[in-house]
Amino acid sequence: MRTALTGLILAVALILVVGACSSNDDDSLARADFGGDAASVTTMAASFGEERSGLVESDSIAANQTEAPEALDDGAAESNAQAVLTSLDLIDLGRSIIFTANIHLEVEDVIAAGAEIENALAGLGAVLFGQETTTGENPRSILTIKLRPDRFDDALDRLAGVGELVSQTVFADDVTERVVDLESRITTAAVSVDRLRALLEAATDIKDVVELEAELVERETDLEVLRGRLRTLDDAVSLATIVIILTEPTPKIPEPALEMVQTGYLGHDAGAGCPGNEEVTVDESDLITICFEVANTGDTALGEIEVRDFGLDMDEDDVVVVEGDLTVLLLPGEFLILAFETEADPDQFTAPSIDVTALDEDGKPLRIQVDVEIEEAFLRIARDTSLPGFMDGLTSAWDALQQFLGVIVLGAGAAIPFLWVPLLAAAAWWWRKRRESARS
Repeated sequence: MRTALTGLILAVALILVVGACSSNDDDSLARADFGGDAASVTTMAASFGEERSGLVESDSIAANQTEAPEALDDGAAESNAQAVLTSLDLIDLGRSIIFTANIHLEVEDVIAAGAEIENALAGLGAVLFGQETTTGENPRSILTIKLRPDRFDDALDRLAGVGELVSQTVFADDVTERVVDLESRITTAAVSVDRLRALLEAATDIKDVVELEAELVERETDLEVLRGRLRTLDDAVSLATIVIILTEPTPKIPEPALEMVQTGYLGHDAGAGCPGNEEVTVDESDLITICFEVANTGDTALGEIEVRDFGLDMDEDDVVVVEGDLTVLLLPGEFLILAFETEADPDQFTAPSIDVTALDEDGKPLRIQVDVEIEEAFLRIARDTSLPGFMDGLTSAWDALQQFLGVIVLGAGAAIPFLWVPLLAAAAWWWRKRRESARS
């Protein structure tokens, strides 16, 4: 009797499986319409990472409709997501396709841009499913919008006028085969569950009952998981998803920079010959001019410019301004030309340096290091090894006499404070001699 019953159940199960396989295509096409299970749609805000692949795979989507956000359609009379879904009338394309788009826009104000997007999508039946907005140093807003797939292209066109497009990715994922596969697996799993329930009802042995109940719970769990995945696919197909990321322009970090090129040439002409040559060869005691070309190569104004060359014993008071003005700000792209006139000395060398301060638009100092690049001139001074002439000898003798007289004056000045010492010694010697004369 038990063998006959088992054979009968297997025959019925085989007939149901064949019938389910023959109806999979028709059922899968029907699920592409919005008249399907709309209760699985959640109004929870979907993150950008969850929508990135264009398909929501989570099994944790609520089976019951939660509180829905208000539709963005100006003429929408319904106030919950389920009412919006059941009112849609999508043309059946014969395929199950998931439309998604990820758009990154740079806007001046993320709050104002969010309102602008709401106005732009008005009339398309769009629903705001999630919004995450942060303010502060780097304002950012993420909007998750869902709408009918046949309005997907219209929505993208309307969003083109909001802000500056940073990036845009559009997906059209055909999931027809996955839907058909899930429907087939659900039908097979449902037959298996029904068969186990029939066996459980006919079982009399306690051991068989326990084993059948455990197997039935496992099969029913697998069946609900498959149904949940199918509902998730149906929801993704029934509504196209657009994730919009709004950010504000990042403040540009100032990059102050300055370049100074040192050159030189023979002669004194108040810097009229500046800029000069990168390599300068002169003789000892020749008159030379050292040029400094200072250019603002950064993106901020520069001020408090001080040019020095310690190797040439030059300071800012010795500088001649040839072009520009040291008293005003040196704006980006502007330059100065400075000159320093001196006499060639073999014991000196070039060692240019510059002090500068970066300033903001209001002329206030910025606490930012200025990137300074200096090109130093190559100065070669030949020492004078020729025999001295009459004037050279006279000049040297006069210099020597001046040095000798200077030493005498210096010695006299140093000795004056000690004149009382020899006077005191002389007085002591005179007093001693007088005593000796009085004794004798």
